[in-house]
Amino acid sequence: MSFPVKKSYTNTLPHIRMNNLNYIIILVLTLSLVSCNNEKKTKPKTDQTKLVVSSDLQIDHFNIWVTNPKTAKKKLTEIGFTSVPDSLSTIHKGQGTTGRYFYFLNNYLELIFVYDLTEFEENNRVNRDLDFAERANFAENEASPFSLALKIKDYDIEKIPFKKVKYHQEWMKNSESIYSAVNSKINLKEPSVFAVYPELESDRFETLTDLKSIPEEYAFVRTFYKHPNGAKKVTNIRITSYDLDMETETIEAINEIENVSIKNGAEHLMELTFDNNVQGKIFDLRPELPLIIKI
Repeated sequence: MSFPVKKSYTNTLPHIRMNNLNYIIILVLTLSLVSCNNEKKTKPKTDQTKLVVSSDLQIDHFNIWVTNPKTAKKKLTEIGFTSVPDSLSTIHKGQGTTGRYFYFLNNYLELIFVYDLTEFEENNRVNRDLDFAERANFAENEASPFSLALKIKDYDIEKIPFKKVKYHQEWMKNSESIYSAVNSKINLKEPSVFAVYPELESDRFETLTDLKSIPEEYAFVRTFYKHPNGAKKVTNIRITSYDLDMETETIEAINEIENVSIKNGAEHLMELTFDNNVQGKIFDLRPELPLIIKI
């Protein structure tokens, strides 16, 4: 999300856009050859290529696939989060999905679900390399229900630090596409990962006062960022799953992002910390949502 509010608020809601991505990938080749004094014993040579991702790499937004959006949304509103009205939740035309949205000053949460099964199935037929079908079927195939949308400054698709699949829909400009990680189709236990382009990037604000930069004609949008429970910014995202290969290029890239981590654990679980847990409150939303909230 960039600080200035987008010039066009006809796409008022960040989830309608999906933007900005930039990765600076630095390969550091470390070769170690250690010899013992006057002995002919030599430790094995270590040849490692480590992926280092720029600190500019950020989370634009994050998704949780759900089968019962009404119940999932209620779990969040019951603990004091403001939801974007369902009537303003844009349908992802051509994809067969829509979502329920919760905005924060530095990113947003989307509860994504299948809206039009016929359109959804057609999209999956056309885009066979993408993982929509597998993720939507998480309850049956044990796939991770989480997705992470990435962005970075000075967007350049060559800087995306993982093998990728191009994804384009009619509502995108001809020159614009989303890039999904190949791993997301193969390694279903890890979160789905994709990179958004600048025009889809959601807005970012430092404080509630900065919401005044949203044009007056769209002043109603400001209320979506104000939560009765006092939550403002997501300051930590921790995702756990089981049977993870911690050395895949996607997991290594995500774990280089500040305050974001993917770990092996007993179950699929997302833990969101707001404002460094200043209030000391913890809400466990399982089993309806695989989510723990710390405010």
